[in-house]
Amino acid sequence: MPVSVELDNENSHILINAEWRYKELCKSLPGSSWSTKEQVWRLPMSWSSCLALRSTFKDDLTIGPRLTAWAEDLVNTRIQPSVALRELEEYDGDEDLFPHQRAGVAFLAASRRALLADEPGLGKSAQAIRALKRLKEQGEDVFPALIVCPNTLKKNWEREIQRWWPEVTTQVVKGTSTQRRKQFEIGAESNIDVFIINWESLRTHSRLAPYGSVALTRCSECGGHDEGISLNRCEVHLRELNHIDFKAVIADEIHRSKDPKSKQTRALWSATGDADIRFALTGTPIANDVVDLWSILHWISPENWPSKTKWMERMVDTILNAFGGLLVLGVKPHMQEEFYKTINPHMRRMLKQKVLPWLPEMVFERRDVEMSTKQKKAYTQMRETMMAELEDGELVTAPSVLTQTTRLLQFASSYAEMAVSETTGEQKALLSDPSCKVDALMADIKAKDFGEDSVAVCAVSRQLIELLSAAMTKAEIPHGLITGAQDEDQRQQAIDDFQAGRTKWILYTAQAGGVGVTLTAARRLVMLQRPWSLVDHKQALDRVHRIGSEIHDSIIVTDYVTEGTIEERVLQVLESKADNFEQIVRDKDQLLALLKEEKAAK
Repeated sequence: MPVSVELDNENSHILINAEWRYKELCKSLPGSSWSTKEQVWRLPMSWSSCLALRSTFKDDLTIGPRLTAWAEDLVNTRIQPSVALRELEEYDGDEDLFPHQRAGVAFLAASRRALLADEPGLGKSAQAIRALKRLKEQGEDVFPALIVCPNTLKKNWEREIQRWWPEVTTQVVKGTSTQRRKQFEIGAESNIDVFIINWESLRTHSRLAPYGSVALTRCSECGGHDEGISLNRCEVHLRELNHIDFKAVIADEIHRSKDPKSKQTRALWSATGDADIRFALTGTPIANDVVDLWSILHWISPENWPSKTKWMERMVDTILNAFGGLLVLGVKPHMQEEFYKTINPHMRRMLKQKVLPWLPEMVFERRDVEMSTKQKKAYTQMRETMMAELEDGELVTAPSVLTQTTRLLQFASSYAEMAVSETTGEQKALLSDPSCKVDALMADIKAKDFGEDSVAVCAVSRQLIELLSAAMTKAEIPHGLITGAQDEDQRQQAIDDFQAGRTKWILYTAQAGGVGVTLTAARRLVMLQRPWSLVDHKQALDRVHRIGSEIHDSIIVTDYVTEGTIEERVLQVLESKADNFEQIVRDKDQLLALLKEEKAAK
């Protein structure tokens, strides 16, 4: 046969013996490399390599006995069990979990390296913790374990572990870098089971993994030539996380590592080490297009997704736009079967509508607001000339299209004043009265449009939230705040008061309150602004529509949109991003199947 494949003697790679005419095909396989010494092509030993070989060479392929035996064992022990579990809505297991959570626990335990992409609000953290517990009960070594999460969720993860596996000891890594290093030292000496660290601190306590042509900063001890690079700035030196042999790693809100060039992402790769158990959690695995998925998949299984460039060339349909930039159209139609066969054993996603049908319906409405005269004048000037003259004679300028877009979004919500930054000394625009958004919402409150309902209010801009907070304080309306200006205890107190009914209003920014926050007391969600990010938008909605919101008959989401402005373009962009998101997660397929089941039942 023209092409034969077999495992090497170390059982670490797949060797390809092929006629010279197959050179370009062999070269195109993700992770392939030519061995001059052995005169063969080498591939990572993985399921995706097996699928790529079969789909590329078809009947021209001869498979050796050792590779056949390894592949059959992999299919029987990992692939088939994972695929069989990935769409189940219920399973046997712990009675204190929902049926879909029990199925999720079984899936994670079977796959061991998986992306749990359930919609927000379905209890992914509980599933991950109980999956580790199940593996431990099966005799697996799961400790020490590392949990990486947003800074605001560290204490929440500690509480979740106390709830779902109270015997486990935890160390929340916090404080200054010196304090964090001491906590790692004490934790390692005390044999702490689980370390919990936030995303932003990762690169301080781990070396960075290499990626492509991205250069690593090196001190002289590590071969660098710049004597000014200290050990603390060196990106090659082993650090605290690299000295701990983690057996399991959970990456919560894994979409934060979608950029493989970012230091945060490469710190995660390095800190994970050789951990065989890797659980990635996010309800929004892609923010823009399918390319966002590669970095997540590479972390889950570097063997299955070794090369981004070759993976894109093989799987992703792209074209150049009018400016020479790369435009991603989606997965190539003829590669979709292989694409899903590689992903399915490693990804599970459940929908709230499918597994929690008793959750209330979400009703969307839009309220159009008009800019004040001052706002409209500034907005028009900024749109037409990229600068606006304020009433005091100050100029607000936009040196780039990106800055212009930001300014237009600001003026669509509120007027602005110029101020000098205390840190940089540069001038910056600060939102100020009048705000058409704040005025419209306050008028609706005065008219009692929201009745006695508890209401959550979301905006992208902290300044807009603070303007609203000032107006509500003046009107003597009690409310809570979740923004970057509050510490963790203040945010939690605001949430507790809202959930307990002590306050009827809570205001939050899409960033600070977008993840790990439960606001199910709210029957209404007011979107004063919509973020450009599909991820942030979905997360904001899911703060109020999750387990616990079944106490309401419906959830009303009200968008306050300034008519005739760039905000209407934001809505269009979110719709286009949703189409790209749908191709990967295939939510519509699940919903269609659900409708068919309901129709058959009737």
